[in-house]
Parts: sequence; structure tokens; C-alpha cells
Amino acid sequence: MEIETKETQLQAGSERPVAQPDDIEYNLSVSPRSRFLEPFRDSTFGLGLLMLLISGGVFLVYDFFNQQKESTTNNVFFMLHYGLALSFSLALCLRGILHFHWQQYADGRPARWLGLLLWLISAYALNREISVFQQSTEWLCWALVMVSTAMALYGWKESLPIRVQQLLYIMLAFGWWLFVYMAIYVIPLYLISVPMLIGLGLSIHTFVPILFAITLGKRLWQDGKREEHLRLGIGIGLFVPLLAIGLFLSGWIRDLNHMEQTHMEATVRKTSDLPDWVLIAQQLKPDWITNRLLLSNRVYDQGQFFGGNGWGFSGLTAFDDVREHDPLVVIASQLFPADVLNSTDQLALSKILSGNRHGTEEKFWTGRHLTIQDVVSQVRIWPQFRVSYTEQTLRIRNQARNRTEEALVTFHLPPGSVVSSMSLWVNGREEPARLTTVAKADSAYRQVVNVESRGFARDPSVVYWQEGNRVTVRVFPCRAGEDRRVKLGITSPLKVIANQLAYQVPYIEGPDARSANEFIHIDFDSTPTSLKTPWLLEELNGNILTHRGSYNPDWSLLFAAPPLSSDAFILKNHAYKTELLNSESEPFSPTDVYLDVNKSWKQNEFITAFQIATKQPNCRVWVFDDGLKQLTETDLETTFERLSKQSFSLFPVYRIVNSATALLITKGTTMSPILNDLRDSQFADNLGQLAKQQVPIRTFCYLSDNDEYELSPYLKTLAELRVLNVTNGYTSDLTEQFKTHQFPHQPDESDLIALPEAGIAIRETPSQPAQASLAPDHLARLFTYNHLLHQIGRQYFVKNYQTDALIQEAQQAHVVSPLSSLVVLETTADYDRFGIKKDSSGLDNATLKQEGAVPEPHEWALLIMLASLIGWVVWRKKYAIH
Repeated sequence: MEIETKETQLQAGSERPVAQPDDIEYNLSVSPRSRFLEPFRDSTFGLGLLMLLISGGVFLVYDFFNQQKESTTNNVFFMLHYGLALSFSLALCLRGILHFHWQQYADGRPARWLGLLLWLISAYALNREISVFQQSTEWLCWALVMVSTAMALYGWKESLPIRVQQLLYIMLAFGWWLFVYMAIYVIPLYLISVPMLIGLGLSIHTFVPILFAITLGKRLWQDGKREEHLRLGIGIGLFVPLLAIGLFLSGWIRDLNHMEQTHMEATVRKTSDLPDWVLIAQQLKPDWITNRLLLSNRVYDQGQFFGGNGWGFSGLTAFDDVREHDPLVVIASQLFPADVLNSTDQLALSKILSGNRHGTEEKFWTGRHLTIQDVVSQVRIWPQFRVSYTEQTLRIRNQARNRTEEALVTFHLPPGSVVSSMSLWVNGREEPARLTTVAKADSAYRQVVNVESRGFARDPSVVYWQEGNRVTVRVFPCRAGEDRRVKLGITSPLKVIANQLAYQVPYIEGPDARSANEFIHIDFDSTPTSLKTPWLLEELNGNILTHRGSYNPDWSLLFAAPPLSSDAFILKNHAYKTELLNSESEPFSPTDVYLDVNKSWKQNEFITAFQIATKQPNCRVWVFDDGLKQLTETDLETTFERLSKQSFSLFPVYRIVNSATALLITKGTTMSPILNDLRDSQFADNLGQLAKQQVPIRTFCYLSDNDEYELSPYLKTLAELRVLNVTNGYTSDLTEQFKTHQFPHQPDESDLIALPEAGIAIRETPSQPAQASLAPDHLARLFTYNHLLHQIGRQYFVKNYQTDALIQEAQQAHVVSPLSSLVVLETTADYDRFGIKKDSSGLDNATLKQEGAVPEPHEWALLIMLASLIGWVVWRKKYAIH
């Protein structure tokens, strides 16, 4: 059935005559201006087009400026869309253009189609409040825009060239499939929508898809019968969506079969250390379809299209984040459910293949309507010490109307960085964090947020150390319509590049920051030379750089490296000083070479590594292929072909028997599990054997084609914990090391930690009497953080590796680490009941206003002497006899 008119029909039941060649020739002779104005002879069409532009423009502007928001203004805008659609429909009725009739009437059709488009916009505006469809995925948004554009252009159909007409009908045919899908999806709502038409009649939006499907279907059928040249476009438009669905389903089924096959093969593997989901992840090649398969029912809504749990639509619950509606995922997940893995393993698998660790973090409350409004970055740089301190203050706004939410922010830190302060604004006042153990901080936060706040929301915030130079900050509560401010302080070494130093800014993942404003204030402790600044920063004013504008995390500073300062920072009778990091080599001749092969390897790298290793006396070459296997000349090609199919490798370093004479050769991949992903697996338990290892395993990492050195996340953590001693280079560098029997030496001194990124080391020595503390306290923080990692080292893989001595060391320097976290609670009583005490004997939160050091005994003596001198002078002036 189609909505038509009799207004200018030739006769009852007649169609408009098919255009003859003479008519076409006449139309071509009409001027372009006349052809353009032809649809506007119907004043209703002009009115409808104006209303459509207003409604569509308002809809797009609202979406652009209201990302992730639940605003009361949506009700106002919806009533605008609804009012325009209803008003235009009434105008069509009054003009006699709109009524239900089975007969076809051509005149007035372009105007009626504009009316349908107005109802479509109104329906999607209502969908913001009542989620019949989840948020449309990107390709679906563009498809709806193109189909709507084609329907609006239908009024000029007769004046368009034949090829353009065919393209127009391709889009109309594609749109027909789209609206058929939507009409079937909302079938469960038809019965309840009919009685709800009484009143404002909002439930009429339920029938918008079926009206579109009927209207477009009849038009395609009729025009295809009458006009032969349109059949090609209609055929393409009908066939391509079916082809796309077929290809998507074939990829979906391929991945499901691959997962099922790997799952079954895991039971017959000789080595069953790794969880099944890791074995599946190694073999899957992540692509557009695989990503949707793994994130179905998490990021992408599965719907209930063909049954499952019953007909219906899936709305959001109180604590759900928004999902995307992709018709391809809905169809595929209902026909072929992704039930090979349980929910936990599927989540772990999606973390690896999608690379979206932030999005898969555990959430107690939703953060759907949170946005970052402001980012204030205050930076202090000490070029002479090659360190910097950055304070980033975020103002987070909850755009919801009546919903309390939780902010989850991941900070990606420059290599070697450590978090040394955090603050949360409570009742308009900045409250600094306290440092405690991870267990106590986590217990306090979970108790307050996940239990007590179900009744009454209270104020906690916590920061956790994460593998891969990351920390996670949680802030609660973010109340509806209010702002929360949180500040994180980050101590970082400056990166050395040739003879220059680079300051790298941390970047964040979390609430939407695309429309955030930013203020940057950079203060150099000494005047930089050869300074290279990004365009967004103003000229150097004294030693200060500033920027005000939109938030942009993609920038860095570059300046000449000055000589290192000999000044020290004094803490607890210990002095911390910087010195240049010497590159030393040590004699080394491996007896066993282990090749850690994955898809990033080239065949010539594999063969060369084997050949130069086997030329050494009594040197064996091993690969891990369902167990350690010694490599021979005869199986080189087949072994490489099999192992290079792995998306990533996870070499079991605990299987290396003699670490002192072993060499591990690897090549980095951006994708791999981290140690935390493997928690509670047999692989993780076996890593505990590394506690018996005497020396770090010497590791050579091939550089990529763009000269980048990158370890996998798994190996990067092992290197940070000094399980590995890593160097990098090309085949020529590896050959040279075998030829000279040399390997870079890793300092192994308890009072020295190396910062390779900055090309320096920080040494701890006993302080001298009256020695001045002139260096920033960040030297002690960086030393302690890296010293903690070294001490934890291979014990990291042993359960309950935390000791009182390690915790006290983290407390003294006030740094976030694998065993310490910063937490802010609302009251002193909260700290007391969770046993979180403030340690005043060491450093406190780092700050730009003053150093975090506590005075040393000799400093106290100097202060007392100075106070006595001032007191004596005041007394003398007041009481002396002149």
C-alpha cells in the first residue's frame, strides 16, 4: 500500500503515461533552470523540503554537540521533529495529497516522500529516549543518509540522465532491504502500538519502517515494469545487500569454525599451559568481521531478530553502556550464535584482538553520559636532570538527567614514567590522595562504590598501576548535571634523541574529550636551547610556554640536551644523583638460541638467525612449537611457514633451562596478552619458576622496517621486571654480536638504576653532612619505582610476592607501583575503618608548588639555628639598652 493522491490524476485507476522518446527529447530541450524548478511548482514540495532541511539540520547539530549526552533538551528537539512531521502530514491532507489508497497516483509523490523522511527523523529522535534500536553503527548512519538523499532527489528524477537515474534506484532498492529489516525487527511492538495511538499518537513511529518498505517496494516494482533502463539499477540495489550479507556470514562462520577447531585441538596438545582463548587468538586474523564477532553482545547489540530469548527489542538497563546496532551482527548472531567460548574467555580474546583494553575494564556503574570538559596540563621540566613532572587536571561532566555514573580514565604514560600524586575535589575542596597497598585501596573503593553507594553515593577515587606504561583512574560519584575534578601527577624521564631531549605528553582514554578545552602551562627550570615547539604552543616567554584552545594530546617538545647537573636530592640520609648511562658490553657466547617466531618475522631473518647460530661451536637452535623443538636444516621452511601464521607469540621463557648461556631472538608485535590476562592459568603458575632464575635472559629484538623497536606487551613487562636483558637491531647487528662474542651489559647494582630512555642512570649514595638538597624529589621517585620493579622482578610471578619492605619503600617515595595505589576517601573515618594510614616519614604527593621532601635531620638543625638567630635579633632590638 502506498500513500497517494487523486488531485491531478488523468482518470480513475489510470497511471501517468510512460515517457515516450519525444517526451524525453522535449525534457532535454528544457533549460537546466526550468528542470531544477519543476518540483517546486507544487508549493507543498517546497514547504516539505524546507521542513526537512530544518529537521535534518537540527538532528545532526544535536548529535554533533551532544555526544554521549542524555539531555533534557532532547525532549524539546524531539517535539520539534514530531511537530514538523505532524504539521506537514496535516498540510498534505488539507491539500488532498495524502490519503490511503491502493491505486497509484504520481502527482504529489515527491512531497509525500518528504513527509516520510520527516517521520523517519522524528522516529530516530524518539529513539534517543526509548531505545528500540541501539545507537546505529557508522556504516548504517551513512546508509540512512544516502537512502534519504535519494528519496529527496526523486522529485528531479525525470530531468536526470539515465545513468544517474540508475544510481538513484540502486540506493532506493538498497533502502528497501534496510526498511524491510527494520519493519521485521519491530514486529513485537505492533500490537501494543495500535492502542497507544490514542493521545499524542507517539506510537505511530513504530509503523514508519513498514510504510517505507511498502512505499519503496511498490515504486520499485511499478517503475521496473514500465521503464526498462531502471531494471539494472534496481537489480544491483537488490543483489548487492544480499551479497554483502552472504560475505559477512561466510566470514562469521569461518571464524566460528576456526575457533571451534582450535578449541578441540587444544585437548590433544602436548603442552596445555596456555588457555584455549590464547591459542584461538594466535590463529585468528583480526579483521572487520572478526572484531564484530568478538564484540557482539558487548559493543554490538545482538538483538532478538529471529528468536533466541523471544521476540522483542533490547533496551539499556540502568548500568549498561551504549551499544551499537549493526544489522549484519544482529542477523549473523541470531543465525549462528557465537557460543564457542564463555563470556569471560570471549572478553579476554576481544581485549587482545581489538586492542581496546580500556573499553573492556570492569565497570561498577555506567559512564555512558560522561564527557571531559577541560584538561589543564601544568608541566615542570628540568633539562639538566632529564626529568619532568606533569599535572593533568580533568573536569568531567555528567550529561545525564537523573543518573549517577562512574568515570574510568586510562592514562598512557611515556616509557619509564611513574604516578606520584593524585587529588580529587570533594565539596569544592582539593583532597590529596593517600598511598596504600593495592589490596586495601581496591577493597575500600569496591566497598564504597559497589556496595554502600547503592544506597547513598559517596566520594572515592583510586589509581591502579597497569602493565604497558598505563594507569587506570576511577572517580565516583559523577552526579547528573554536575562536574567532577580529578588531578594526576606524573613523573617522567625525558627521552634522549641524538643530542636532544624530548618531552612526551601523556594521553588519555575515557570519557569523550573531543570537544574539551585545554590549558597548557610549561615551565622550564633552566632556559632551553634549540627549542622546537608544536604550532599550538605560543612563543617562549622567559622559561614558560602556554597554550589555550581545543584539547590535543598529540604533541611533544624537542630541545638541546644540556650537561647533567651534579646536584643531588636528599631523602632519609640518602642522596640521589644523575649520571650518564655508559654503554658497556660483556663477553657472551650462547650455547642455546631460542627463536620466538610470529607473523612479524621475515623469512630471511629466520634463516639468517639459524645459520649464524649453528656456525657457533656446540650451539643449538630451538623453537617453541607445541613444546621446545630443536631446529634442523631440513625443517626450516615448514617450521617457519607454520609459526609465522601466529598473530603473536607467547614464548614460555620459564622453559629456558640455562639462562646464563641462552639467547632469545624475537620480533615485536603490538598485539599479545599481558601477564594480568594470564592470571590463574597454568602458564602463569609456571612463570613462578622464574624466581629461581639467576640472571636476566639476553634477548635480541629485530627492528621493524621503519626502524622502530617494539617488544610485545608480554615481553615488555618481562623486560621491565628484568627477566630479560634486551637489545635491538637488524640482521647485521645480530651477526656482529655473534662474530665479536659481545652483548650489551645490563647494570646490576643495587644502588644504581638505569633509565635508557633518558640515557642516564640515577645513583643512590649516603648523603654527606650538610649536603644541600638542590635537585627535584622526582629523582628519588624514579629511582624507587624502578628499584621496586627490579626487586619484585621474577618474584612478580609468585603469589603473595608483596613484602613489608617493598611496601615501605613505595610508601617512602609515594609512587604508584604493582603493589601500591593512591586512593581518596571522603572522610578521615573512612581511612581509619579501611586501615589506610598516612605516612609522614617519607615523601608526600608530588606538587608544582613545593617539593615533596621532608626535612633531613641536618636540615632541621639549620632551620632551628636560623629561627634562633632571628629570635635573638628581634629580642636584641626590643630589649637592648642603648
